[in-house]
Amino acid sequence: MQIIDSAFLVALLSIIAMLLWLNLTKVSTDVQHNMQVSNTSLQQSHAAFVQQLALENAIDQQRTTFDTLNDEFFKFAFDPNSTPDNLPLLHTLSQTLQQQGQALLAIWPIADRPDLKNDYEEAMGIMSNLSVELEGLPPAHWRQLAIDARDTANQAKLLMAEIEKIDNELGKQIGDTILQSIQNTDASAAQMAEQLAHLKQRALWGTLIIITLLIMSRLYFSTRFQHMTQMARNAQQVAEEALKTKARFLATMSHEIRTPMNGVIGMTRLLMNTPMSKKQTEFVDSIHLSGEHLLTVINDVLDFSKIEAGKLDLKREPFELRACIEEILNLLNAKALEKHLELAYAVGPSIPLFIEGDMVRLRQILTNLIGNAIKFTDRGEITIFVIPRCQKGEDYELEFQINDTGPGIPTERLESIFEQFSRADDNLARRHEGTGLGLTISRHLVEMMGGTIWAESAVGVGSRFHFTIKTRKAVGKLKPFLHSNIPEIVGKRILLVENNPASSQAMQDFCIGWGAVVDTASTSSDAISRIAVGKPYDIALVDSNLPGDSPLELAKYIRQRFSKQELPLILIAPPNDRHSKETVRELYNLYLTKPITRSRLFDSLMTVLGELNLISSRPEQSTLKLGERLPLSILLAEDNPINQIVASSILDEMSYKTDVAESGLQVLQALHKKAYDVIFMDMQMPDMDGLEATRRIRADFPPNQQPIIIAMTANAMEGDRQECLNAGMNDYISKPVLPEAVEMALQRWCITNSQPQPRKEPDYVTTSA
Repeated sequence: MQIIDSAFLVALLSIIAMLLWLNLTKVSTDVQHNMQVSNTSLQQSHAAFVQQLALENAIDQQRTTFDTLNDEFFKFAFDPNSTPDNLPLLHTLSQTLQQQGQALLAIWPIADRPDLKNDYEEAMGIMSNLSVELEGLPPAHWRQLAIDARDTANQAKLLMAEIEKIDNELGKQIGDTILQSIQNTDASAAQMAEQLAHLKQRALWGTLIIITLLIMSRLYFSTRFQHMTQMARNAQQVAEEALKTKARFLATMSHEIRTPMNGVIGMTRLLMNTPMSKKQTEFVDSIHLSGEHLLTVINDVLDFSKIEAGKLDLKREPFELRACIEEILNLLNAKALEKHLELAYAVGPSIPLFIEGDMVRLRQILTNLIGNAIKFTDRGEITIFVIPRCQKGEDYELEFQINDTGPGIPTERLESIFEQFSRADDNLARRHEGTGLGLTISRHLVEMMGGTIWAESAVGVGSRFHFTIKTRKAVGKLKPFLHSNIPEIVGKRILLVENNPASSQAMQDFCIGWGAVVDTASTSSDAISRIAVGKPYDIALVDSNLPGDSPLELAKYIRQRFSKQELPLILIAPPNDRHSKETVRELYNLYLTKPITRSRLFDSLMTVLGELNLISSRPEQSTLKLGERLPLSILLAEDNPINQIVASSILDEMSYKTDVAESGLQVLQALHKKAYDVIFMDMQMPDMDGLEATRRIRADFPPNQQPIIIAMTANAMEGDRQECLNAGMNDYISKPVLPEAVEMALQRWCITNSQPQPRKEPDYVTTSA
């Protein structure tokens, strides 16, 4: 409506502008024409006036010269004392008369009187030749010639009088012309004033009409806009109600599904720790994997619903990018090993160690893309590259590339694979379970990080997924292996034998960063040729994936020349390496397990260099269970019998004896009877839920009797965690509950407190997925 209203307003204003332009153009053209005519008339009148002045001046000069010549001639002719010596004056006057006559003829005003011009020329000729004739006549004839000259002069005067008369007529014509020009100018001005008055009147009426139309259009469009706004408001209310209903439905379904899932996964885990036959173990493993897959589906659906509702927020905190990738590779390495796939990654050396962003969500994107690559690749390798795409100061745009050697994706499916519930290949998808939401969630997360995601693929060759994120350099605490130029490694010469470009680049960057001099080879023969020419090395890193028995042949060649102390060898191999472990132990100093991480590579180098003291000290793992090291009295608030067994069994494995309460009221009654250090509180319980029970505990009990309260709930929707913390709980664990999550929460809140006290919300919260 606003667009239509604006277009209508623009159209009306354009019409006004066009009409004004056309009318003003016509008036301007008329004015210019009239001004041109007036200028031409005035110029002509001015020229005629100037000519008339010149003519009058010439006539006056001629008359004066005629009179002077006539008088001097008579004096000469009738004076008895005249002699030829007086002729020079007459000659001079004759020449002057002749010159003035020629000047008058040059501005002769009468083109249609040739007879008058001839008579004038004849009279001028006679008068100008009189002085010449006098020289040839005797004095006796001078008088008669003077009488004839007087007659000629009189005739010339008559001619000049007639010329003057004509000149007066021309002057009158000039005056008439000027008067006519003035009258025309006045008429043009009056006409222009009339046109302007008419234009003013039309503009006034046009403005009134347009104002009326605008008022009518505004009233119409305002009414329509209000109607549409009301409809939109009603639709928004309906959509919000639907969204709330959807959120309530998802929250309810999440809780209802997670509650039995906690029992299924928990009981399965407990069952796996009991003696079983091989077939029973296979069945239990299948149940456990199915439960984990169902939990992944639930998490994908919840994440997708949060994104659709616009309630998924990203954190901005520093994290170590390379460690994030290494954690993902360690997590997914077992699946890759099952298919004999090699995982490798390389991060551009110009990318800072710490960047700012949401590590959890970046890990989710990478896990999804790398997991898909492993899922659909049957042989070959998965490589991850991170390169800087753009840098301005401390701001970076990074590009991630995930390459696989799988079957590839048809070109016509590349554009749709990021749509919800879309699959790249339906035949392959039937072989692998999934929700079809992973790539859609990844696309939304990438866009929230200010980037884009796309894919390239060649059928039968493999696929390459790209995505970019915008981030900035951050500062974090450096671990020993993150420092550059380690003194014990600086200058050490390392031979790296690796045929995977990504792994080779990554390890080369690590070693160079620590100050080593790295020489790379892609085959064992290349490495042997380097050693054969006498190149000295301090350490050799050899990949086990070289063709055939090349790693062993290379090691045997080296051992024939160098001992283990002279040239330590480190074999880089997966846990299921094909080579004989006994032979490897004889030839190699160390066995470095894939996927390669900086920390393990650093430890291996420091070990073979005999500098173990530089490795960050690790606390010795205690053989005592947590309950034996950290005695606590624990109350479990849970109304579901299966979940009671699962949670109690998890705590029992940690050597904790647990009391159970099935409602919030029972929790309060138990606290009045006994002081507890920790309460694991479910949110939804009969009689009184966990939130209300927590508020009552925080309000009724003194500070020295306040327990640590940790939510242990199936409510995993956005806002559930914050709701628990707002009620006064210390921490939050979502179901299905993992033993690691319970142990971490207890250590975080209780390991430094002999008498646990309530604390403010921590910077991180334990969750399980």
